[in-house]
Amino acid sequence: MEVELHSYLTTLTLPLPIDVVDTFEWKAADLPLNVFNSQATWEVLHPRQPIQTWHDIVWFKGALPKHAFTMWVTNYDRLPTRARMASWGLAVPVACHYANDVWSQVFRRCSHPQQRITDWAELLSWIQATQSPRNLLLRKLVSQAVVFHVWKQRNNLLHNGIPLPPAHVFKALDREVRNIISARRSNKLFKSLMVLWFQ
Repeated sequence: MEVELHSYLTTLTLPLPIDVVDTFEWKAADLPLNVFNSQATWEVLHPRQPIQTWHDIVWFKGALPKHAFTMWVTNYDRLPTRARMASWGLAVPVACHYANDVWSQVFRRCSHPQQRITDWAELLSWIQATQSPRNLLLRKLVSQAVVFHVWKQRNNLLHNGIPLPPAHVFKALDREVRNIISARRSNKLFKSLMVLWFQ
């Protein structure tokens, strides 16, 4: 087989005459490069998205990685398990009334008992609607923890059929927020967060 292939290849005419020197040139987005540059190639193949307005709500110093990741995925609406299952014809409730109960407990804790979040844009604007850096940090931490724990409970309910009352989820969330603040208490921004969380 190799001999046949070699014989066939020798019968083909070359695209350039033998006396012409063949050269190559690296180009990225029609710009010639002196040497191959993987970063320039990557940028051409995968153009950068514009920076999202919510990037600092997701990625900030002191965030728990698992919470930040869940918040990031949620911002892109990539946690649609129930909606997807409903589209397959399964009788699965799409609305999450569970999240409302957890949020109402959070707002009671944060001295905003009348506050209601009805959609994602409202949540993002509520997080950013404060001038105090400490309040902003606490809102970011708590929002990420709520999103993570509600998502975790919904998966637990959906896949294992084990419901937990919102009060239990809030208790776990409260413990986690306390642990996050305690673990970072040497950071000046985190020093007074526990007092804010208990108010």
